[in-house]
Amino acid sequence: MTKTWLIYALGGGWGHLTRALSLGRIAATQRKVKIITNSPYAQQIDNEGCFIYLIPGNAGVSETCLQVREILYNTSYDRLIIDTFPRGLGGELADILPKLDHIPQILIHRDINPRYVAAKKLRSFIIENFDKVIVPGEGEDLPFCDLSMVHHTAPWLIRNSWELPDRVTTRSRILKVDQSVKTILVCAAGKTSELPLFGELALWLQENFPNCAVRILAPTCPSEFPQALWVSHHPGIECLAAADIVVGGAGYNTVYECAAVGVPLVALPLERLYDRQERRADKSNWVQNIENALFEEQLVHIYTTVSLLLDQVEIGKNSSVPFYINGAVQAVEQIEQT
Repeated sequence: MTKTWLIYALGGGWGHLTRALSLGRIAATQRKVKIITNSPYAQQIDNEGCFIYLIPGNAGVSETCLQVREILYNTSYDRLIIDTFPRGLGGELADILPKLDHIPQILIHRDINPRYVAAKKLRSFIIENFDKVIVPGEGEDLPFCDLSMVHHTAPWLIRNSWELPDRVTTRSRILKVDQSVKTILVCAAGKTSELPLFGELALWLQENFPNCAVRILAPTCPSEFPQALWVSHHPGIECLAAADIVVGGAGYNTVYECAAVGVPLVALPLERLYDRQERRADKSNWVQNIENALFEEQLVHIYTTVSLLLDQVEIGKNSSVPFYINGAVQAVEQIEQT
């Protein structure tokens, strides 16, 4: 009988869903994979061979918790994989997981705010309810990394290096940019409420770097933004690999995808309730971190940083994407052994 994995990946933006798909698409070659998500972008992307349980983003906390409970209690699966939030995004898993202790439970441990860890007593909850904790490339100094059940992998990526098209192809077909033009890509992969900010930033970059091609990668086009500069494409890593410079937040996927494909990231760490984007940006050698300040002050730093990076860009450099290790492959093996 074919095994089934159920992945809990609630959370706004691209992050949790992309990480779940990175794992799920590889696992789905030999088993069924089902993903629970409330990402507003889920209907705009390929499910990568996985079945998607889509909970509407406007369902509200109570309704979302009810739907999660319904899925977990009435779906057949052999592994339960929880991304980031041990007790669930709304705390709805706190009383569910103990009742599912006959099913191996795996926590994906991305960096998380220590205040949340302490307030919800997550350490004891994890020890009591999870069989394994997998850290997807976030280092060895996270809150639970000292637990004996912890296993580390490289960062998870939605594509292996050999699956990505070369830079020339992506620039021509997707970004609509000539290979001889230096390209700045604004990655608007976070909350929908942040789209106007990134749209404004992209227009500012276009005005201040007129000899460059500026594009914004976003699920929807910002209001009153030129359609010719907007790119809606999944997976976004293909576009990042074709850019010379990426400007965006410092979320999990943005940081590790840029590092994997060898493209510098000018990051504006964004406020999150649980994630610590500024810490992630500071730890990465590939990220030029723009410190939190008034937007006008950040623009000054962005201009200086982008200018310096553009001076280092080699026109017509090797069009192939560098080889990198995809930790999602390692994670599938770790989960199968649980």
